Parts: sequence; structure tokens; C-alpha cells
Amino acid sequence: MRKTILSAAAAVAVILLSASFAAAQTAAAKAPADPAQARAEVDKAIEAMRKDARAGKSDILGKTMKLDSAQAAAFWPLYKQYEAEAKLLGDERLGIIQDFAEHFDALDDVKAKALLDRQMALEDKKLALQKKYKDEMLKVLPAKTVARFLQVDSRLNKLAELTVASEIPLIY
Repeated sequence: MRKTILSAAAAVAVILLSASFAAAQTAAAKAPADPAQARAEVDKAIEAMRKDARAGKSDILGKTMKLDSAQAAAFWPLYKQYEAEAKLLGDERLGIIQDFAEHFDALDDVKAKALLDRQMALEDKKLALQKKYKDEMLKVLPAKTVARFLQVDSRLNKLAELTVASEIPLIY
């Protein structure tokens, strides 16, 4: 039963993220000649995609966490704080991707190293965020519940990362 729920959740996440990413790409393809307006339209499509992904993630968590009312009252406010901080890290990730895209054709070793350093620093921040909220959640929730959250969150984040990464060309 649990395996079926998680499999369905994974399928929903992939479909949601893939469809949203495709919508953002379509907006980019139909962008007007004005670079500023084109960038604004792409940014708007990306933000819509990210909003849909966050809503889908909350829905999946709601279905997989199996919280009683006391646990839900403790979990959801912490989760909202966690997601607000994670969104800022997502903004940083988007900035790295946009910087990479803008310099892709003329990427040299200096710029590649700078992008690598930014990405590694971002990964450190993501891990620090997870540790911070693990500790906060352990203050008010059973360890198994916190472990389930981190497990589901990790799976959904990896699906999202894979979806995005599959659209980014390799550096040669």
C-alpha cells in the first residue's frame, strides 16, 4: 500500500514538473524579440511552474505523512517555514542555471569554476536547511514521522532535480 502511494506520488511529481517545465520552455520559444520582455515572460512561466510544483508537493506530503491532528498542527507551520527557506535556495539555483545559460556558448574555465563553486555552496546550504528543520521537527514530532518527511521530501526533490537537470546541456 505504502509503496503504491509513493509510486503514485512520484509519477504525479514527474508529470507535474515535466508539464510545467514544458510550459516554461514553450513560453521561451514564443517570447517576443525584446530581450527584457522575453526574460520577463520566461520568469513568469518558471514561477508558475514552481508554484504548481510546491502545491503538488504539499498535496503528496499531505497524503503520505498520515498525521493525526496534533501532529498536523505541529508539522504544517514548520513545513511552511521550511518551504519558504527552500524557495530562496530554489531562487539561487535558478540564478545559477540562468547564469550558465547566458554564458553557455562562451563558457571558459574561469566561469565554469565560478558556477561550480556557487553550485557546491548551494548544496551545502540545502543540507544545512534540512538539518535545521530536522532538529526543529524532532522537538515536536516523533522521530519516525520526521524521518518519513525527510524521506518523501528527498524523493520529491530528487525527481524535481532530475527533471531540471535533464533539460540542461552538458558542458563540453
